[in-house]
Amino acid sequence: MNGLSEIEYAVAEVLQRPDLNGIFRVSHSGFGFQPVLDGRALSDKQALLAGIAGALDFPDYFGENWDALEECLRDMSWRSGQISLLIEHADAIPAALLATFLEIVGQLAEQWACEGRVCSLFLCGLDEGRFSAEIPLLA
Repeated sequence: MNGLSEIEYAVAEVLQRPDLNGIFRVSHSGFGFQPVLDGRALSDKQALLAGIAGALDFPDYFGENWDALEECLRDMSWRSGQISLLIEHADAIPAALLATFLEIVGQLAEQWACEGRVCSLFLCGLDEGRFSAEIPLLA
């Protein structure tokens, strides 16, 4: 695998192929991925939206609500290349909040796949149980 660990290889493959866009669980982090957010700091909607905005360099006009998040993720004209994010300790994010965020990201990943641009979210810390049936384990 060219000196890459199993997880690095799997993530690298996803990040090279828009047809693989989506949301994935990963068994561990610490493999040099950027940008990274710590789910323990994303305990409410405001913190989650602000964290995502900072990690993905959203413009100053970002309105810090679900509609504004969707609009910015749909646009991303200020950022070239892939749209990707790793959230460590994703289990610390309240379930309802995470569910809304995942719904938005899932829809946008499909849109970006149709346009040939990589868009994937990686979640570390969602072990068996919460969301594990809906979100595939990548490595």
